[in-house]
Amino acid sequence: MRITLVFPPHTGPTYMPLGVACLAAVANRNHKAIDLFDANLELWNHLCDSEFRLGALRNFARGPLETFLNPDIYAGHQGNMSIAKHQVGMLEQQGHVYLAGNGLGGELKSLLERHSARLARTTPDTVAFSAMYLDQLPFILAQAKYLTEELRSGCRIVIGGAAMSALSPVELLEAAPFVDSILTGEGEIPFTALLDGQPSAQIPGCYYRNGGGIDFAGRPAVLEDLSLLPEPDFDLLGGGYFNPVPVMPIYGCRGCKWRRCRFCSHNNSFGRHRQRPPMTVALEMQARRVQTGCRHFYIVDQYVDPVYLDELSGAILALGLDCRFQIMARTIGEYTPALLNKAARAGCCWISWGMESGSQKLLDLMNKGTNPETSLEVIKNAASEGISNLLMMIFGAPGSDKACQEETFSFLGKAWDYIDGMTSSAFVLFDHTDFSRRASRYGLEILGGNQILDLAGKPIHDMKLRFRRTEESSRHESPLAAAEIDAWEHRKVWLPPLPFHGRLCCEHYLLYADTQQQSNHPGKGLRSA
Repeated sequence: MRITLVFPPHTGPTYMPLGVACLAAVANRNHKAIDLFDANLELWNHLCDSEFRLGALRNFARGPLETFLNPDIYAGHQGNMSIAKHQVGMLEQQGHVYLAGNGLGGELKSLLERHSARLARTTPDTVAFSAMYLDQLPFILAQAKYLTEELRSGCRIVIGGAAMSALSPVELLEAAPFVDSILTGEGEIPFTALLDGQPSAQIPGCYYRNGGGIDFAGRPAVLEDLSLLPEPDFDLLGGGYFNPVPVMPIYGCRGCKWRRCRFCSHNNSFGRHRQRPPMTVALEMQARRVQTGCRHFYIVDQYVDPVYLDELSGAILALGLDCRFQIMARTIGEYTPALLNKAARAGCCWISWGMESGSQKLLDLMNKGTNPETSLEVIKNAASEGISNLLMMIFGAPGSDKACQEETFSFLGKAWDYIDGMTSSAFVLFDHTDFSRRASRYGLEILGGNQILDLAGKPIHDMKLRFRRTEESSRHESPLAAAEIDAWEHRKVWLPPLPFHGRLCCEHYLLYADTQQQSNHPGKGLRSA
């Protein structure tokens, strides 16, 4: 069995794909040779090779750290990043056109030819695409269609990854005859079965074609003990990512320990909460430090709770490891000043807080388990340790009104001096969440699904639902989120601008946050236990 594992466009050029590195480690442990192709990074490099300005952007991103950390120089390259993203967007649009049966655009054809030639190097029996985001789906399906219908390659096409939990696999297979099977759930167990050449019917979580129909092999398998998994293997990915120094993803837990937010689709798309021993994670960070020189780690966990942060920080300090990392967290009082001090000494320089709202009414409706007063104190305490705070906010949530909006704006005004970044997201109603299952209870009326692709007249939907609020007169989708975001944009002009790095991609934000912490709090991340 010759397998080529592909990480497809499109996402940014700074991210080393953790999912495929985990699968590469499984292949290595089982003594199975695979080919691994980061097609996303190849696309970015091709764009940079084709145009001088974009080449300059790449040279800057990979250049000296001192130059990279100059905000004025960085800002001068942001326009080039916009150009590159526009070109990727044009390719994605051509993918939509091609999949709808309306012709193959020249730029997309060139991409598909180039990637097909790369895939053919090892004449794979199976091409397995790992989809982290639904934005990657047009590229995956266009490549699969090209391999199957244009080149008649004869290889088996398999799609897996987290994004496969965000749509209906049956609907996708019905619309895309050039895809053979879809793997759902965590990848290690089904990928092992794929490596062993097991039939689709024996691969947990696999949707596959059977004659003229589609069958399901049964629920995905969940590995309870994460310590049994091998450490992710990034060797086959090589380097060349758009960062001046290595920034690598790492995980400590899978699933969310809180798991109660009424809006969150992850409660259904991931397995139960499990965690790796914190010392195991710290030792992996230490090994990567030795092997690659990496000292910046992006922790991908949905939620690093206070107990785990305490234990991980203790393990890092016990090893005397010089590293920098970020986490995602909830603004609860258990992140005490003592814990935040310990985390900062261990190298935590950035926390993304799932704040969502400054209104207690909305926080209770979302079941966040937080309150604005405690949240503000936690944010202040983190800032006092030099930890960069980014608030993740949701506008237009169920139950929101003018009073809730003003409470949120008031909270943000109080927190503004202690944060470096903020995301303003419109509320999204996902299927299989408490908000969607009990829509009428929360004043919502579901209007239908959200189509993301058209494959020659056959639609593909994601898990988002179109909705209106029952008190709204229009039968169209609710405009409240857009109105609240617009009101916030007008309000925030009266506040001081946030720091430059608060608008950067995750890897670059982490590098700037490290420098900021070291400048304002010398010695953080370098103290012994």
